[in-house]
Amino acid sequence: MQKSGTYAIENPPKALVLEDDNGKVWLTYNSASYICGQLYPRHGLSMPRDMMANVEQLLADVSDQAVK
Repeated sequence: MQKSGTYAIENPPKALVLEDDNGKVWLTYNSASYICGQLYPRHGLSMPRDMMANVEQLLADVSDQAVK
């Protein structure tokens, strides 16, 4: 966010948890490819390709913890 203050609107990442009419609970969030390929460029930023795997792993770890 030091390189682009407008990125603060996107950070921290958010998740949506909802229950459908059948009682099934869903967890959804923006993928690493969306964050790196859409959100970063929207604010004039780029993320090294090797970092995308780290972001994907972080999102998976956090979502796994959320559903335990």
